[in-house]
Amino acid sequence: MPTSSLPPPLFDTARERLLSLVAGYGFRPARVEYEQDSAFAEYWGRGLRLRLVWEGREQALWVDVAPEAGGEVVGRWRDVEWEVAGQKLPLDQDTTDARVERLLDAVRGCLEARR
Repeated sequence: MPTSSLPPPLFDTARERLLSLVAGYGFRPARVEYEQDSAFAEYWGRGLRLRLVWEGREQALWVDVAPEAGGEVVGRWRDVEWEVAGQKLPLDQDTTDARVERLLDAVRGCLEARR
């Protein structure tokens, strides 16, 4: 698969839609980073961080979650979809809006389970 030094427009769409969702749970945007073939957007909430990831080499988009305390990540980053499913899932390389919807559903499920 071809790689690109810029993330696809899907990353920005997912970033904006994820912010709209997680703001209702008290999260705020923390940072956005663009690297050679990847991009990351982090959101911080009370006791939890979310990280939207675009991995250019794999052409895949996902969201990770990690516990935080005192402004530092204190555990491992875990895939939100895996956490909600209770098991490891195959890499989802869908780059359509349907992928964003599945990620938002998983994040919503993860955050609701922690309320």
